Amino acid sequence: MKALCFAVACLGFAGCSGTGPAPTQRTAAEDPTAICLAALDSHASLATLKPRVGSIAQPEAAPLALRSSTEVATVGEKPAIQSWAGLRKDCVNAGAEFRLKNAPPAYADIVEEENSRFTVLLSRLYTGQVGYGEFLNERIALDAEMKSRRNNARQQHQRANAPIREEEALRRRSELSNALAALQLPPPPPGKN
Repeated sequence: MKALCFAVACLGFAGCSGTGPAPTQRTAAEDPTAICLAALDSHASLATLKPRVGSIAQPEAAPLALRSSTEVATVGEKPAIQSWAGLRKDCVNAGAEFRLKNAPPAYADIVEEENSRFTVLLSRLYTGQVGYGEFLNERIALDAEMKSRRNNARQQHQRANAPIREEEALRRRSELSNALAALQLPPPPPGKN
């Protein structure tokens, strides 16, 4: 009898799904890409750009004086711009597997799109098509747009999966009720697993 009670308790606790514990929820802050991009501020090869852009990692940190600059990249700054593009690509690649396992597909696509658009923006800075001020303003706009789209992708994924989670919860409640009935125990109160 103790074994049956233990089995019922385990079924109720585990949710009768047979899949084991729920996967650990991972956050965007844990994405190796985010960690890598944040570390670019201290990367030695980009130091020559910091007086021009303020922060490599946080575009919105650029002061107004930098945002209004019309100066273009010098020959000495161009290797740092090339390095920035390569380092960003490495950062995005570093988080690809993490996003594949832990993020909705739309989120992963947005990260790739952001890197592509940012690289195009860097190339425009490199070739002198835009000055630092225009680069910074476009970069800030891109960053804001992509943050919003990443948040929307997560919310849409959660809404899309809500019926699946509800269906799973109903199935677990039904399995628990059946297990309790087989054990000749009272059913759980409504809304309880």
